[in-house]
Amino acid sequence: MAFFEFNALSVILCGSFAARVFIPEMDKLRLDDASYTHKYPVLVLLHDEGGASMDLQRTPAERLAAEHGIFIIAPDVQHTLGTDMDYGPNYETFMSTELLNICRRIFPITEDPAKTWIGGIGTGGYGAVKTALDHPDVFTRAFSIDGTLDLGAIIAKAKAGEDTGIGLQKAQLEAIFGELDKFSGGANDLYALAEKPAQGKFLFVCEENNARKDESKAVAQKLGAAATIETLPAGADCFSQQKSLPLAVRWACE
Repeated sequence: MAFFEFNALSVILCGSFAARVFIPEMDKLRLDDASYTHKYPVLVLLHDEGGASMDLQRTPAERLAAEHGIFIIAPDVQHTLGTDMDYGPNYETFMSTELLNICRRIFPITEDPAKTWIGGIGTGGYGAVKTALDHPDVFTRAFSIDGTLDLGAIIAKAKAGEDTGIGLQKAQLEAIFGELDKFSGGANDLYALAEKPAQGKFLFVCEENNARKDESKAVAQKLGAAATIETLPAGADCFSQQKSLPLAVRWACE
């Protein structure tokens, strides 16, 4: 098992970015492919708010890349919730275009949308599902693990001066989304986006006792036949996606 850690310049982000790339085990790589024609499936995996790509090293991500013969790209998405900020970098545009293209120049990963997926944990689930809904020509499968998906509720708490539970308060949320009074029903409202006809497939995984599981159910219900829900027993993940991430990766690879 192995991973690469690298920094590169992004034109879209107007600066450098950091990412970890978990790669397949040697027996899954076609080392005799002298013409370099074989391309491997790729999963973009987003961390939770307040974290970084290094957090994914405590998950089974490295093992799953090795076992399934896929590349898992885990970028640092900073405090952007994986979206295009109103006042800050355009991370959704970066992830759906430049990130993949930079990695394709370094690693033998596919350009086929059918084998290009995105997933996330916590607020990373919000970024992953939203990006897939906005860019079905790039990502055909997306999953959310214990997703923080109802950003409207988060914003309501911030406006009331309450703890949002994700470490971001009113000023930070305004930098991400702009005028908060216009969030509901807008381009960043996942509940509103999910009401539109969806392309691709979506998986929502959450533990039975997760405080936000109703958010996953609500978004999945809006997506209808495009969505699948999986519920795990309380404590199954041991705080490091030990059960949920293998389940999600197997689903993506189906």
